[in-house]
Amino acid sequence: MFINILAISFLVCALIAAFKMDSFLQGLLFILVLCLVAGLFYLFISFPGLSGLSVAIMLGAFIFRQNKK
Repeated sequence: MFINILAISFLVCALIAAFKMDSFLQGLLFILVLCLVAGLFYLFISFPGLSGLSVAIMLGAFIFRQNKK
């Protein structure tokens, strides 16, 4: 129950922060980034062990490939 209350309060704070951004696009991108990070956490929790390691390796390869461009 505590985790649900914590998640709801984080969501409310994130929505308030998104509406206080300078433009609508910045707020939308902020919410999308939060959803992406939450999705990655979900993958790491749902698939521990080798699957989580493979997701981490793929994510690291993607990040390093972006830095080389």
